[in-house]
Amino acid sequence: MGQLQPKKVYLQHLQPGMYVSGLDRPWLDTPFSLQGFMIQNEAQIKNLSLFCDYVFIDEKRSITQLDIDTKPTPSNGRTLGVAATSFKTEIAAHHPIHYTEQTSVTTEIRDAHSAYQNIRDEFDNMASRVGRGKALNIAHINEVITPLVDSITRKPGASIWLARLKSQDSYTYRHCIAVAIWCTIIGRQIGLPKKELALLSTGGMLLDIGKLKIPPAILNKTEQLSQREFELVKKHVDLSLKMARESSRTLPKSVLDMIAAHHERFNGGGYPNALQGTQIPLYARIAAIADCYDAMTSQRVYAKPITHAAAIKKMYEWRGFDFQPELIDAFIQSVGIYPTGTLVELTSGEVGIVIRENPGKRLRPQVLVVLDSVKNEYQHFKELDLAQPQDPGGTPIEILKTLEPGAYGLDPEALYL
Repeated sequence: MGQLQPKKVYLQHLQPGMYVSGLDRPWLDTPFSLQGFMIQNEAQIKNLSLFCDYVFIDEKRSITQLDIDTKPTPSNGRTLGVAATSFKTEIAAHHPIHYTEQTSVTTEIRDAHSAYQNIRDEFDNMASRVGRGKALNIAHINEVITPLVDSITRKPGASIWLARLKSQDSYTYRHCIAVAIWCTIIGRQIGLPKKELALLSTGGMLLDIGKLKIPPAILNKTEQLSQREFELVKKHVDLSLKMARESSRTLPKSVLDMIAAHHERFNGGGYPNALQGTQIPLYARIAAIADCYDAMTSQRVYAKPITHAAAIKKMYEWRGFDFQPELIDAFIQSVGIYPTGTLVELTSGEVGIVIRENPGKRLRPQVLVVLDSVKNEYQHFKELDLAQPQDPGGTPIEILKTLEPGAYGLDPEALYL
């Protein structure tokens, strides 16, 4: 018997005793921080109705039987966002360019890692300056961003790998850097010129800097936030914007708009101004995707990470509602089914790390094989292109399954860096 799937239930049918396992929008847009909870009373249902049209109920974990008509009433469906300008026309105004990969992941990874380390050091400086009540050094941020953008334009896969490594840094610390990377990668995919990629990266670094001024007890709370606490967390947008403006009179409007609107949603369901469609600046639409993806795939105090595949599935479901369809498509194309850095076990029994996708053959990427079939480490790692025949007349080698980071004691970062 197949696994029981969560059932979509509209708000008017909710009852205490039902277990909410999913929402109709990103959890980040709500105060429900546990990513799964039992409805205890009518007050919780009323609170849910402020944010959602429907939720997903886990029948197995519910204590109230779900025996209702789950079809919506006519007024309850979520609305799709509408773009005032076609995406193609909008991007054409930016004079897009076509990027080509200039090197391999194995060659680029050290330069990418050096750029990443410099940005980590700069974030330390940023946090220190904020703690001492000083302005951010925007000029220095721009300086350390340049090598990262250079690396991404040459070979984005190396930075994708680094962004997916979940270090022991604090969530806000690591998240700001990862969002800068994801924003730049999406911008590259849609052809934004290098100068604009640098602006995207800078904006990504600054999106959540205002959280450094929010009490850690609230940011790290493991229970559902109160409405007052949720409103305080939402203030990080204004705080980030204020800090950016006070730190530089020359910071471009596009970056300021990106910070101000990165929690807006394509269908008007975001904050702080309920903008919709192309009322939301392009950079902010990109940042919303980067912010949400990295949050879902990261360990947070109130939620476990989900896999890349699960995150992509959810974001595709939100395509047209929370996020612009063309940008979601560009993001998926840029990261792929098996992103660079994914640990995989092959049908040969060997274990490797994905180092490159093969366009048109996304299920057959190039893999760096590090363990043999009995899980002993090879003395010399070997690169394997799963799109190419490996054994004439034999069975093609394929990916059997993906593995969690740390499987078989492997540390992807230590293998290369």
